[in-house]
Amino acid sequence: MMNKNIWAAMAFAAGAVCLAPQAAMAGKSNDTLTWATASEVDTIDLYYQNLREVVIMAHQMCDTLMHRDPRTGEYKPLLAESFKWVDDKTLEFKLRHGVKFHNGKELNAEDVAYTFNHARKPDSGVVTRLLVDWIENVEVVSPDTVRFKAKAPTPAAIEYLSGITPVYPKGHYDNAPSVPGAAGKMRRDYGAVVPMCTGPYKVKEFKPGSSVTLVKNTDYFKDSPKGQPSIGTLVYRTIPDTETQVAELVTGGLDWIWGVPPENAKQLASMENVTVKAAPTTRISFLSLDAAGRSGDTPMKKQQVREAIAYAIDRKAISHDLVGEGSEPLVSMCYPAQFGCSTDVKDYPYNPQKAKDLLKEAGFPDGFEIPLYAYRDRPYTEAVANYLRAVGIKTDLRFLQWKALRGPLQEGKVAMAHLSWGSQGVLDASASVSNYFEGSVDDYARDEEVKKWLDAADSTIDPNKRKELYGKALKKIADKAYFVPLFSYGRTYAFNKELDIPVTPDELAHFYLAKWK
Repeated sequence: MMNKNIWAAMAFAAGAVCLAPQAAMAGKSNDTLTWATASEVDTIDLYYQNLREVVIMAHQMCDTLMHRDPRTGEYKPLLAESFKWVDDKTLEFKLRHGVKFHNGKELNAEDVAYTFNHARKPDSGVVTRLLVDWIENVEVVSPDTVRFKAKAPTPAAIEYLSGITPVYPKGHYDNAPSVPGAAGKMRRDYGAVVPMCTGPYKVKEFKPGSSVTLVKNTDYFKDSPKGQPSIGTLVYRTIPDTETQVAELVTGGLDWIWGVPPENAKQLASMENVTVKAAPTTRISFLSLDAAGRSGDTPMKKQQVREAIAYAIDRKAISHDLVGEGSEPLVSMCYPAQFGCSTDVKDYPYNPQKAKDLLKEAGFPDGFEIPLYAYRDRPYTEAVANYLRAVGIKTDLRFLQWKALRGPLQEGKVAMAHLSWGSQGVLDASASVSNYFEGSVDDYARDEEVKKWLDAADSTIDPNKRKELYGKALKKIADKAYFVPLFSYGRTYAFNKELDIPVTPDELAHFYLAKWK
């Protein structure tokens, strides 16, 4: 049933629209598209923040060497004019001429080499290491030609270089401020540098934790496969409360929101000034369990406990009844459409009695209490907590912003967390299962056999061999219940009816393709 406060806000808003219909057209009249989510954005550099909101912003601000068309899935050269594999570990790009950064500097091969040679360094602080750890070195061949030397054959390289690895000008991070780091040592805060890019929009104003304003790049290069931007200004706002987001959408204060709950979607769709559409996404929801004991001697070290948690949760009910259209329950730690994502693994159908029996076997007949950390979509986490409580696992819910959770999580201090991961849209299992089980700071299993299989899968050209290796890793992850996959996200979007924007299955808003009707 719909929250009464939301319904009241919408009823009031509907009356306001009837009395003042121009209010709902504020975005179009001002040529300003305003969108909002609950996340507080602390940096807008995609290398230093992997929030989905920042991925969306990066697609508007920045360009990459390659582009994956969100409507067709086709790879197209973007900053590159062409590319070729020189050998199985050498990838060469020829750059477009005349492309300029937002500060007027013309793009050249030194900029590409600088960006990736900075990012690939182990101490660069880049948060999604998978995207750059395959790179041995990047060399300038000529002013318009650059070569990537891989550590091993990397079949997903083109995917990694499409949309998620922006290029910055040479020297971009030179003036990054120094801040206190671990053990009182100073470190460079590269994420504090506002990105200087070549994309369809450029940064006008960034207020950390509050808002980001982008304006159209009127000098954007004409041959870009992204096309030319139409809308003049894009504004992102942090609005923690869903009810406020809905009310502002209906009254014209916002033009685009996402994550609309199923019980609200129907009512919103009935509003004459709102369009509601849903689509599947690559984002997966799962429980990270500390099987390796990084956080200490917790119940998560026992396989029976991890299996009990898997049996205790009705994934199908959460997926279909709470998350809604486009969502599906998961059995593997990857998105099914990703290359190499095997679903031929052990399943844990909802069985609370079996969960209780396993807890008893593990020495916890009366259950136990444990902190459960989370950072987004609180209703989903609360549903998980309720299922766990029903079998005797009492959770102390610690709901944080991602920037507060990321440190303890990567430092190995979190025994159980409800997380989500969108693979940054990468349709390869290396971006999901490898990200969490290949020995990174996010790996709470630390299984050397799984790591060996994934290392080989990520560097093997033969697609059949890759599938076999990913299959072995995913099977063992499921057998041991290292993590508990829950569901894939479907996203329901609601936006101003005057806005023409494609809804794509990559959990991204391609505002550079949007226009007013």
